[in-house]
Amino acid sequence: MKSLKTFVIAIGLFALLATAFAQRGSDGTVNLVYWQAVSIINPYLSGGTKDIYASSIVLEPLVRYDVDGAYVPWLATHLPTVESGEVAADFTSITWTIKPGIVWSDGTPLTSRDFEFTWQYCEAGPGCVAKDFFADITGFDIHSDTSFTINFGVPKPVPYSAFVGAEAPVLQANQFADCLGDAMTTCTDQNFYPIGTGPYVVSDFRANDVVTYTANPNYREADKPAFETVVLKGGGDAAAAARAVLETGEADWAWNLQVAPEVLAQMEAAGLGELTTSFGTSVERVLFNWTNVDPSLGENRGEIMDGNNPHPFLTDINVRQAMAMAIDQEILVEVGYGPTGLVTCNIIPAPAAYSSTANDGCEVQDIEGANALLDEAGYARGADGIRVSPDGVRLSVLYQTSTNAVRQDFQALIQEWWNEIGIEVELRNIDAGVFFDSAEGNEQNAV
Repeated sequence: MKSLKTFVIAIGLFALLATAFAQRGSDGTVNLVYWQAVSIINPYLSGGTKDIYASSIVLEPLVRYDVDGAYVPWLATHLPTVESGEVAADFTSITWTIKPGIVWSDGTPLTSRDFEFTWQYCEAGPGCVAKDFFADITGFDIHSDTSFTINFGVPKPVPYSAFVGAEAPVLQANQFADCLGDAMTTCTDQNFYPIGTGPYVVSDFRANDVVTYTANPNYREADKPAFETVVLKGGGDAAAAARAVLETGEADWAWNLQVAPEVLAQMEAAGLGELTTSFGTSVERVLFNWTNVDPSLGENRGEIMDGNNPHPFLTDINVRQAMAMAIDQEILVEVGYGPTGLVTCNIIPAPAAYSSTANDGCEVQDIEGANALLDEAGYARGADGIRVSPDGVRLSVLYQTSTNAVRQDFQALIQEWWNEIGIEVELRNIDAGVFFDSAEGNEQNAV
C-alpha cells in the first residue's frame, strides 16, 4: 500500500519563494517540521529517511536523481559512460571528474582523496548502513585532485552506485580521519556537525529535537541559498506537525503527514496553509524478519549467522503470501490517506521507467485463499484457532511500527485480518525518532 508523502506548505511561504534567488540569505528563516525527529547528520550511520533528508543539504554526492529517476551530475562534471571511455568496456572500472573549485564549508578544497577515504570509512565501520553502495569496489586510482578511478572486482554493468544519491555522499577525510572502524559511532562532533559542500552548515544540533542550519559561506553559488537559516523541528506526532502549519502558523512546511484525511481537511479549512501531495516512491509496507528472534538465543537473537538462524515460519513463502493476501489494501488507503495515497503492489512504483506490474493483483483481499494456502502448506489450527507450523511452532508474531494515529489504525486492522487466517498478533508502537534510527542502542527497534 502506497503512502505517498503529503506535504504542507504555508501560504506565506509562496511570497518568500517569489524572491528566492535575489540574494543569498535574503529570505531570512524557514521553519520546517519533521515529526520523525532527526537523530544524526550522517546517512552512513542511519537508514532513516528523516536523517538522510536532514543530511542532504550539508553532504553531497557526485550524482543525484531528478523526479523521473534520471542521473543528474552534482559534484561531478558529467556522467561517465562507455562511449566516453570513462567506464571500462568490461565494466570493471569507472573514472569520475569533480567540478573544479568546489570547497568544503571550512574553505578547504574537495579532492579525490575525500572520495577514497569515504569508501574506506564505510568499509571499515561495522555500523555503516550504506555498504551496498560500495559493493565489489577493490580500490581507487587517484589521477589528480579532481579525477579518480573506482575499480571493481567484478563487472558492474550499472557502475553508478558509490556516491550516487543522498544515501552515499562524500565525507571530508580530514574531519573523519579519527572515525574509522569501531570509532565511527563515537565521533559525536563529526556525526552532528559534519563539514560539507552543500548549501548549509549545522550551527546547532539537539538530537531528536531541533536542528538549526545557517547558509554555507563557501557555497559555490553566490545567490544561493535563499534562506539564511533553516530550523528543522522534530518530535511529536504527525497531527501536531500538521497543526503547526495549518492551524497555528508556527511553521512553514511539514513533512509526511500521516493524519486521517478528514482531520487534515478540517485543519486546512483554517486557511493558513494548503496541502500538496507528491506521488512518488515512498511505499508504506510490512517488512518480515527472516531471522529467529527467540529470546533464548541471547546475543544471537535476530542475527543472520551466515544464514543459519532462520525464522521458524516467516522464511516460508506460503506464510508471507497468505499474510499479504489477508490485507485489504484499498481499505488501508481509504482509512489512512484518502486522496493523498494510492494502492500499489510494487516496492518501486515510480518513476515509470523503473516500475513493474509483476505483482499486480494484490489490491484485492482474499481471506479464503489465504486460509486455503496455509491449510495446503500444513499449518493446522490449534484448539484456540491459532495455527501451528509442521514443526510445531505457533504462528505468533510481534507487529511493531512508529507511533502515529494512521499506523495504529493500520495495526488494528491488520491484526484483525491476520487473526482471521490463524495468526496471533501482538502490537507495539515506538516513537518515530527511535523506530527509524539504526544508531547504536536502537537496533532492536529500527527499520
